[in-house]
Amino acid sequence: MELKLEKFDYTLYLSQQRFLFSDCFPETKGNPIQSTEHYMWKFHSFPHSIKSWEFSSFIDTEMVGYYAAIPYIYKIGGKITPVGMVCDVMTSPKHQGKGIFTQMGKFSTKELSSEVPFTMGYPIRKEVIPGHLKVGWKIPFTLPLYIKFLRLDSLLASKKLGFTSPVANIFLSVYNFFRQTKYNKLYKSSVSSDINDIPGYDTFAKEWADSLSNSLIKDLPFANWRYSAPERKYKFLSITDKPGKVIGFVSFRNILKEGVPSYGLIDYMVLPGHEDCHGLINKILAQNAKIEGIEAIMTMMSKKSAADYLLFKNGFLKSPFAFSLIIKNLTNEFSEEELFDENNWHLMWVDSDDL
Repeated sequence: MELKLEKFDYTLYLSQQRFLFSDCFPETKGNPIQSTEHYMWKFHSFPHSIKSWEFSSFIDTEMVGYYAAIPYIYKIGGKITPVGMVCDVMTSPKHQGKGIFTQMGKFSTKELSSEVPFTMGYPIRKEVIPGHLKVGWKIPFTLPLYIKFLRLDSLLASKKLGFTSPVANIFLSVYNFFRQTKYNKLYKSSVSSDINDIPGYDTFAKEWADSLSNSLIKDLPFANWRYSAPERKYKFLSITDKPGKVIGFVSFRNILKEGVPSYGLIDYMVLPGHEDCHGLINKILAQNAKIEGIEAIMTMMSKKSAADYLLFKNGFLKSPFAFSLIIKNLTNEFSEEELFDENNWHLMWVDSDDL
């Protein structure tokens, strides 16, 4: 078996890449992420001048592997740098066990080492972790999935326990009533379907980023790109103080997880010193959820961030599921102490390509 590794040319092989994607991720059947439009948005419409990096592998004329990274811009310490956010890593199911994943990983990250100081990703499937560790990736910490249940109808129905939901919902309502933090009554909230409707978002995002050691640059150009995925609709909750300054922000969308209609919180930022707005954020989310028939609110973040953002005090529970932050330090421009310390980060789905 001769494996040919090369940079991916979508003008020649996009149809093969889309077929490989559907073959590797059958659970996405019928989902817009299988479309050519989604691919073009994801890899060929990023707002900055740096282009995405894509690699492919072939056996004869058959594409058997694909590896990509999007150039997310981060502030690490005091330095602004592009980082390879690795995604859509694929090996043909017909050719697994032949070392293609390992060879693709070595080849791709070697090529990326001349472009970015490190790469990062967020796998949830445990079976892919050993392959990454084998080629030099490390796991600094995990990012659990946190869930706040508002109703239990769909969850209990899926367990054939739907008859218990009326009583269960009463107990859940009592629990949520006592699991909410107080908030400043002078704060105001607004929910929009267009991030450009939030006055001062850019200033807020920069001030928030400056408050952390390591942070994704979530300026308006990035946000407009991130929330423009084809056939997806996003909502934006902003919290302002009495003078009208944005001090809190949440981006979210309706999702269906295990048959449960839910809100997925993609991003959640609060400026230091305004922790008293978390109660209002959770109140507004719950109110909107009730109107839309949403039964759960879920998000991904580190244990440190979950504590800082008062998730438990506002009714969230840590689920058994967790994503892993994986990092491959390609150049040692940044130390492991800088990159691997959970206290330096506030990572969420916005830092990935998920949702």
